[in-house]
Amino acid sequence: MTHPTSKDTRAKVGRIAEAFETDVDALTDEQVLAEAREDGLDTAKLARDFRSNAMTLIAEAKRQKLALARQRLAESQQNRSARSAPRPSLEKIKKRIQEVLGANPGLAVAFRDGRSISDDDWLTLWDDFVETGAIKDQDGLN
Repeated sequence: MTHPTSKDTRAKVGRIAEAFETDVDALTDEQVLAEAREDGLDTAKLARDFRSNAMTLIAEAKRQKLALARQRLAESQQNRSARSAPRPSLEKIKKRIQEVLGANPGLAVAFRDGRSISDDDWLTLWDDFVETGAIKDQDGLN
């Protein structure tokens, strides 16, 4: 007499599982609920537990997605600051920005309080123009 191998046993268990799956798939929702109640199961509690577990999994996935987005944003900001070349003097920046604005009527700048641009705004504007390609910065010397 030969003994079944673990491979044979797994195959038989797989066929039994498929047969159960086929039988369960053939049942209507009402029949499944009736059988569960016959077995003493609280279907409302099972549904609440399932929903709670699903919501926990969804919340965890969202937390992981948010953490990944925050990490990518931080890396992007680090890369941006690492790429930024030294800027020319503030006077050169002002001159170049005015030249670009004069040559490109589609570009416009809004003044704070309608009067002037702060030095920080000039620097930010320079960085934005360099980043968008409106100003070609070569080692901060342009």
